[in-house]
Amino acid sequence: MLITGVRPVDELLNPVEKHWSIEFYGDSYVLNYLFHRAVSIRSKYSRVYVVVSLEFGGIRTDLIEAFCRIFDCRLPAVSVSRVFRVRELVQVLKSLSSESDSTVILLYPYNFLGDDPSTYYEATEISGLINRVSAGNSVLIFNTKTKFGERMPEGGSMHHHVVKVIIRLDRLGRLVKAELVKHPAKPTGLRRLFKVDLLKNAVAPVETVSLLNWVKVG
Repeated sequence: MLITGVRPVDELLNPVEKHWSIEFYGDSYVLNYLFHRAVSIRSKYSRVYVVVSLEFGGIRTDLIEAFCRIFDCRLPAVSVSRVFRVRELVQVLKSLSSESDSTVILLYPYNFLGDDPSTYYEATEISGLINRVSAGNSVLIFNTKTKFGERMPEGGSMHHHVVKVIIRLDRLGRLVKAELVKHPAKPTGLRRLFKVDLLKNAVAPVETVSLLNWVKVG
């Protein structure tokens, strides 16, 4: 299955089933690049629902449009929601659980959790809903490292249990190391390296196109 269009990364991922949850976490620079590629590529094959858990930024419509020209994607198939607190994300995930045969892409879904580990019951609810959504859809998660250690993604132990495939991304100078952390059909620890030369212009800050430009009226 084509997920990112970056061959070393997709080689690590495959084989994958249609209704699996797949997570990338680690270096935000690389995550940003793969996130925009995934939004564009997956729209060729299904309806895409993007949920951004950030108050500002996170998605560049001009970059998605650029990748759509490369991959001949279907921009009208992409819907974007932005949430500003955990309860809003919960409501969006509940609504997406009734969808089927779509791709749901989550950007930093645990971003609004507090710094106190005792409040992580909210992470458990989010993880449970991600599992419910993935029962009928492909789910791609772009996640941060946990606040409580360097090696694991954010979200806690239930999240790590729920997600089917996890890839950690680290930059090593001009290279990116993609490491397989979890896969039900492959051994963990497999690694691939790829260059970041092509990322510089793709993710450099520019004046972005407003999401309002995607809204069709009438």
